[in-house]
Amino acid sequence: MNTTFLLGAALGMLGALSINIGKGVQKLKVHVFKQGRGMLQPPHRRDLGIWLVGLGITATSAVPISLGMKLTESPSTIGAMTGVGLIGLVIFASRVVGEPLSRRDLLGIAMVVVGTSVLGYLGGLDKQAARSFATWPLARSVTIPMCVGIAGCVLSRFVPRLHAVAWGAMAGICLGSSFFLADAALVKAGGDFIGQLANPYPYVAFVFGIGATVTTQIGFLKGRALEVVPAVNSAAIATPILLEILLYARYPRPLAGLVLAIIITGVYLLSTGTAVKVSA
Repeated sequence: MNTTFLLGAALGMLGALSINIGKGVQKLKVHVFKQGRGMLQPPHRRDLGIWLVGLGITATSAVPISLGMKLTESPSTIGAMTGVGLIGLVIFASRVVGEPLSRRDLLGIAMVVVGTSVLGYLGGLDKQAARSFATWPLARSVTIPMCVGIAGCVLSRFVPRLHAVAWGAMAGICLGSSFFLADAALVKAGGDFIGQLANPYPYVAFVFGIGATVTTQIGFLKGRALEVVPAVNSAAIATPILLEILLYARYPRPLAGLVLAIIITGVYLLSTGTAVKVSA
């Protein structure tokens, strides 16, 4: 594993911390939106300001993630780094938000963090081959996981206990697709960091990023951050891997399948942990 790849992975971790801590701050004040226009008036205006700070922290992840994408040339690796950011979420959620942590929660978090870290390591062992694509196959590939995510959200309407995980997964699919499209922009531009702005993919990636933020907030309204965010991270990891298979026929190592199973098990433990209702 070369130094350039390690630097890219480190930048991915930095972006992951920004994403997770930013979302933790947003979760802290997400219920301000229930005030409607009243959120623009005191005393709710302060809560809205805190939520916007969280949004800003999340937004700062764009630069290190984009640079990490360029250095690693692997959206699945950068996606895997989002799980490392759970360390920041654990500290934030327990110390600031005040969400209780059971042993089941801690085991689930540990499985997600370890699994995502191993996925990132495995990605670094693979030699990167030249990549190219056409617009229609890219659009078709991205549509597949999006349809799965939408189906999950619809199901959560009938099975309320799935709300946090379903909407978190939908956000993760949007986020993972955003990572993949950001990388596609670099591929289309021949690796030119500035030249990528001349093609539409970074802007489409931005739209998917907004979609990830919106669906995350919906998940937060009725779910715990420690359920929503791990679901976001797990889907954000799995989506680029799936898209690399569909578009580039780049298959992960066999061990990666086992690691994904560990991550999914961790998310399940979190979604069935200590029952804590989010304050109205």
